[in-house]
Amino acid sequence: MMAFSFNTFFGFEQDLIAYPEAAIFGAMLVPVLLMIPIAVIAWIFRKLKINMYIIHVLLYTLMFTFFLGSIAMLILFFITDRNGIKLAYCWTVILAGMFFFSLINTNTITKMFTDWSKIIKEKDNSRR
Repeated sequence: MMAFSFNTFFGFEQDLIAYPEAAIFGAMLVPVLLMIPIAVIAWIFRKLKINMYIIHVLLYTLMFTFFLGSIAMLILFFITDRNGIKLAYCWTVILAGMFFFSLINTNTITKMFTDWSKIIKEKDNSRR
C-alpha cells in the first residue's frame, strides 16, 4: 500500500518547487477565470428560469476564495517557507472551506445582496 505524501500535488511538484509564486498566481487567477463561464451559465439559467442555487453556491465560493483566499495565500507566502506544494494544498483547503460555507449560507448571502441592491436603488431615487 502506498502512503500519501504531501510532497506531491497531481504531477505539478517540480513546477511548484521551482516557482512557488505560481501557487499565488493560480490562487488569484483561477477564481476569476472560473467566474466568467459560470456567470454565462447563470445568465442562461436565469433566462430559462431554472433553479440557480448551485450556480449561486459556485459564484459565491469563487468570489470569497478570490477575496479572502488571496489574502490568506499572500500572508502564508510571506510568513512561511514559500513551499509551493504546501501553498497549493492550503489554497485547495480554502476553496473547499469556502464551498461548504457558501453551500450552507447561500440563501442568506443572496438575501443580503438583494437587500443591498434595494437600499442602493432607494438612495439613488431619493437623490433625483
